[in-house]
Amino acid sequence: MRFIDLLGPDAVAAGLRTGSKHRLFEEIARRIAPGDVALGVLEALTEREAMGGTALGAGAALPHGRCDALASPVGGLFRLATPIAWGADDGRPVDLVAALVVPVQFTGRHLELLAELAEAFADPGLCARLRVAPDAGALRGELAQWSARRG
Repeated sequence: MRFIDLLGPDAVAAGLRTGSKHRLFEEIARRIAPGDVALGVLEALTEREAMGGTALGAGAALPHGRCDALASPVGGLFRLATPIAWGADDGRPVDLVAALVVPVQFTGRHLELLAELAEAFADPGLCARLRVAPDAGALRGELAQWSARRG
């Protein structure tokens, strides 16, 4: 399973408008989780972020968490219309966000998916293409092409 395989139809957005990290987490939970578990996903993202910021630097963040209400992992890829201050070590606000929430028992695979996403956001070419992708389909397509090249 690759991260791209977790992205449902509403789980990718280009130009997402949100005014704060908390509002972004609410929107992410709404988009990636079934209605009955969206609150659990929001809590998982919020609790993990409170333990330590998930900004990677260079304008990218990887909010993630574990949720006992999930039966399978969920994820989302978002480019924000306006970058959000995130407390990154480099001081740069975040405009690229990949969110991942997994079931509690999903330990090893969780770490593999996080490593995949960290590798993706460490690729300056991919990040540049994600920043200029005209819509959600193109955003998803760029990640899919990167993932296919990765193998």
